[in-house]
Amino acid sequence: MIHQNENSRGRRFFRWTCPEFACQDCLDLLCQEGFRFSRVPEVPGAWVELEGPFALGGSLANYLGLMYIQDLASMLPALLLNPCRGSRVLDMCASPGGKTAQLSEMSGESGLVIANEPNSRRYETLRANVTRLNLVNVAITGYEGQDLPAKDILFDYILVDAPCSGWGTADKHPEVLKIWTEERTGPLTELQKKLLISASDLLAPGGTLVYSTCTTNEQENRKQVEQILERSDLIASQRAENMHRELALQGLHPAGEGMLNFDGREMGAQSFFMAALEKPGRMKQITDMNASPPRNWEPVDPGVLRIGEKPRYAGFYVFRDRMFVLPHKVLPYVRQGLKVRGYYAGKRTRSKYLLSPRLRVFGDQDSEKGYRVHTVQEVRRIISGQSIYPSQCAEVAQIGFYWKELFLGRLKVSRGRAFWSEK
Repeated sequence: MIHQNENSRGRRFFRWTCPEFACQDCLDLLCQEGFRFSRVPEVPGAWVELEGPFALGGSLANYLGLMYIQDLASMLPALLLNPCRGSRVLDMCASPGGKTAQLSEMSGESGLVIANEPNSRRYETLRANVTRLNLVNVAITGYEGQDLPAKDILFDYILVDAPCSGWGTADKHPEVLKIWTEERTGPLTELQKKLLISASDLLAPGGTLVYSTCTTNEQENRKQVEQILERSDLIASQRAENMHRELALQGLHPAGEGMLNFDGREMGAQSFFMAALEKPGRMKQITDMNASPPRNWEPVDPGVLRIGEKPRYAGFYVFRDRMFVLPHKVLPYVRQGLKVRGYYAGKRTRSKYLLSPRLRVFGDQDSEKGYRVHTVQEVRRIISGQSIYPSQCAEVAQIGFYWKELFLGRLKVSRGRAFWSEK
C-alpha cells in the first residue's frame, strides 16, 4: 500500500500501455534511464514512480507511447465501467485520452471505442495521444456531447467524464477554487445534465454508463445522478459496491446507491466522484447494420504494407494520400452520419506507402532485418535525429527499430541512411 509519507506530491502515477509480452523490456528501458518505481497493488495496472533523474514525462518509455502518465484517481472511472472484450464503447469527453487508452485495452482488438472531444485544442491533444499509444481500435469524433448524431446505433458502455469545477484537484491546483466558485458553476451543472441525458439516450438496453468528475461539489455529483435516475429509465448499478469491496482502496467510500467518492489525498492523488448506472434489458449484438465502408473510402491491401500481422478487426484506408486505420465496428455509425477520424498510419507517395514511424501494433514483417540497439543512449541519439548507416538499408523505404527485442517503430531510409522522422 502507498501512503502519503512514501509518496510525495512530486511522484507520478502511470500505466503501461505496451503489450503484456513486452512489459519486461519496457521495465528495463525505464530502469536503464535511472527511474525506480513499483506497483500500486490496490489499483489494477497502476504503478507509481519512486524516484527518477528527471521528469517522468521526459522518459523514452513515455515519448514512445509505451506508458501513460495518469493520476491514480483518473484510472478509476474506466475500471468501474470495465467494458468486456469486443464491446462498443463511447468516451463522451475523451481528451487527453488516458481513460480512452484504458477502454481501448479493455475492449480489445475486436472492440470499438469512439473517443469524442468537442474542443479543438483538446481534440488535437487526444489525437496525438491516440497516435502515440497505438490505439487502433479507437475512432475520434469532435461533437458536442449532447449533440452526437447516429442515435439509431447505440453503445454497450458509455463513460461521461464530465467537465467540472475541478475542486478535487485543489491540492495540486489551488487556483480552481478561485476560478470556479459555487456561484459560477451553474453553466457546468447545466452542461453535465445535458451530457447525462444524451448518454442515457445512446446507451443500449443492458448497457452500463459511468458518470465521473474530479470535483467534490455535490451539485455536480450526487445531485446530477439523482436527477438522471428520476428522469430516465436508468437504475443504479451494483458495480460501485463491487468495486469498493474488491479494491479495498484507501480513501474510496460509498456515496449513495451506485456512487463512490475517492479522497486521494492520503495517496498523493486527486479526489474523484463516480457513479455506475445501468439500462434495464438485454444487451444485443449489431448484426443487421450496413457495415461496408463509404464509396469515398479507398481501402488498402495490408499485404502491400510489409506489416507483420494483418488486422482482423480493422481496415487501412487512404484519404487524400493520408492513410488511417479504422475499426470495422465503426462503419455502421459512419453509415448513420457520424464523422470520424481513425489512427494515422502513414502516407502514400506515388505508388508507395510509408508507414508512420510510431505504428508498432501490427509489428514488422522483416523483423530479422531490423536495426537493434542495446543502450538507452543509442535510442535517444536516434530519436533526436541522428542518422545510422546499416547494411540492411538497401532497396527498402523503412526498417524496423528495436531496443533489444522491443519493437519501437520504424526508421525512414534515404540514400543508404536511416533516421527517425515523423514528417
